[in-house]
Amino acid sequence: MTTRFTLTVATSADGFISRSTDEPPQAWASPEEQDLFFRDVEAADWAVMGRNTHLAADRPDRRRIIFSTKTGGWQRPTQLWLDPETLTPAELPTLVSDVHALENGLILGGTRVHDWFLAHDAIHKVHLTIEPVAFGEGLPIFSGQQDRDPVTTFTRRGFHILSEDTLNGIGTRYLELVPDAP
Repeated sequence: MTTRFTLTVATSADGFISRSTDEPPQAWASPEEQDLFFRDVEAADWAVMGRNTHLAADRPDRRRIIFSTKTGGWQRPTQLWLDPETLTPAELPTLVSDVHALENGLILGGTRVHDWFLAHDAIHKVHLTIEPVAFGEGLPIFSGQQDRDPVTTFTRRGFHILSEDTLNGIGTRYLELVPDAP
């Protein structure tokens, strides 16, 4: 079976995933976004994230693949630390198969993890939540991002909108996007 990866990302209205590397989304995201986030976490076989994202919300009970150039190997029975430099997304299922199958992967960030999956054309679906807050500066969704509109950030990279909903009275938006057909 082919592994499918879903990028779940909450952004500010001006296209940032955080103000700093140690600020978790729950510090500024709406309860509705958090409900959708945890739905995605529960549905995933494994979550893939960078070291800073992992450390901002360390959960020893979760299956995680953590990208890091500083630490490697199994740090906990369900947490594999890897340097992604020489890997491809297709190799990840084999690396974790002795612990739990990887069919539905969840990409949680940060920017360099998003970049890695985008570079390998391995983002099969995007769950994008846009909160009605502006940071002015911070960590972008992707490196080199010029757009301040999160939707444009994805459509310029070959994704199109499947659905869009408003989650609450303050205007939090939730979109599902998929890559354009080749």
